[in-house]
Amino acid sequence: MIPQFWASCLFPLFLVGFAQPTPQQQKVKMDCYKGVTGTIYEYGALTLNGEEYIQFKQYAGKHVLFVNVATY
Repeated sequence: MIPQFWASCLFPLFLVGFAQPTPQQQKVKMDCYKGVTGTIYEYGALTLNGEEYIQFKQYAGKHVLFVNVATY
């Protein structure tokens, strides 16, 4: 019983050894399409029901995941 107790105490410490510090955020500008100007915050989209236009600038400084669900 005692060896199991010590193993359960040491396992979290073992896992901490694999933890890596979070790298500092790097600002990278990538020009994918030369014809598109501005940032995502200058655009917006309609809600799914088409009744409201949401401007993306309200999400500046927040984590946002855009998912492309367009079909061919």
